[in-house]
Amino acid sequence: MKMPSRLKSISFKLGLLFSSIFIMLLIIMGLVLYGVFSNVLIDYIKQDVLARGNNHARVLGGNFNDSTINHVVEMEKGVMTEVVITDGGQKIIAASKIPDEGMKSQLSKPQQKAGHILDDDWREHPYIVSVSAIGNDSGYVYMYYPSTILRDIVFVMNVLIVVASAGIILLAFGLIAILSRKLTNPLLAMKEATSEIALGKYRQEIPVRGEDEVAQLGRSIQELGQQLQYFEDSRNEFLAAISHELRTPLTYIKGYSDILNKGIAKSVEEQTEYLTIINKEAQRISYMVNDLFEMSKLQVGKFELDKHPANLNAIIERVALSLKPAAVKKGLDFVLDLEPDLPEAEVDGQRMEQVLYNLIENAIKFSSNGGITVGSKRKNDLIMIQISDTGEGIPESDLARVWDRFYRIERSRARKSGGSGLGLYVVKQIIEAHGGDIQLQSKLNEGSTFTIYLQSSKRGIK
Repeated sequence: MKMPSRLKSISFKLGLLFSSIFIMLLIIMGLVLYGVFSNVLIDYIKQDVLARGNNHARVLGGNFNDSTINHVVEMEKGVMTEVVITDGGQKIIAASKIPDEGMKSQLSKPQQKAGHILDDDWREHPYIVSVSAIGNDSGYVYMYYPSTILRDIVFVMNVLIVVASAGIILLAFGLIAILSRKLTNPLLAMKEATSEIALGKYRQEIPVRGEDEVAQLGRSIQELGQQLQYFEDSRNEFLAAISHELRTPLTYIKGYSDILNKGIAKSVEEQTEYLTIINKEAQRISYMVNDLFEMSKLQVGKFELDKHPANLNAIIERVALSLKPAAVKKGLDFVLDLEPDLPEAEVDGQRMEQVLYNLIENAIKFSSNGGITVGSKRKNDLIMIQISDTGEGIPESDLARVWDRFYRIERSRARKSGGSGLGLYVVKQIIEAHGGDIQLQSKLNEGSTFTIYLQSSKRGIK
């Protein structure tokens, strides 16, 4: 049989747990109070009965005559206790009421003269009985306290305890229900939030307050949702950007290849121009596919380096030779400031070319005047490579996120300049895989400087 969902809820389980513990403690406390109260009451009655009997015996011992006997009997009339006075042979001389069988059954010659309790079994016997000797065995004073009075008192006490316990339990259940709901409401809100996140509604507001573990968990879920929303938005932007970036070169390639295929080109120079455009656009697609391929390898942990001692200046010069014409075409100065005799470094040459190509190409792409400077120098045991430009720069609010996957600065700017938002992400991963570091300094409309730090192998170039 399937358990109702209400019985599975954490608030019900917590309430049941707290209630069980509370009821158990209440029962233990009730039993202790009952035992203490009943024992104290019984002891008090026994001491009172014995004290009254001893007092009567003392009075009668000083003047054992009818007048004194009648005075003692009169004192016990109209009160809860009863008195029976006997002579030395246990013959009844006087009594506060006609003795019943329960009273008579207790009449026996005591073993000691001092007063003592003959019977205190109030649950089974009709009386609590004390006996006190008068003088030198002149007679005895028997005091009787009806057990029914004790039983009635204990019954009333039990009723009061039960009623009070029921009230306390009801109050406790109410408080426990309120407290358990107060504790579980944030958890239920988190459950609802995670269910919404699972449906793709990532941005969730969870009403949590304080700094306890529950509040921290709530805030963590909110942050997770925000991160998922960010990656979802970035993914959508990335897919849109990739679609746009692929569509444009594919359109060029298809259009110009159709012209060449149909022989529409009027001259050899025109054919050469069209082939150059096709080659350029194919190369553009190749770079985007390569970025995607690198990202996929990074994601599945299959990114590997083939490191060997390498001359970083030589790598820089090869990349500069490839990209300098693009800078010159835009009217930009292209300056190499390389420190001679730079130590070698253990690097994957192909990956480092990829890093430098990406950074220098970005510098050219986002610069419309001024120039590009690529420098290298030794700094203690490190080799420092800097790529500086005088381009558009990066807003301060974007500096911390330019390394994220799919992140592109300003959608309008991204559409104008192109790009998938993966280049800098791949660059950072490659540098960190080499055990190095890359830093960025930039000011809007003033330019940017990327600085790479790599560990040298401490062997100079020969």
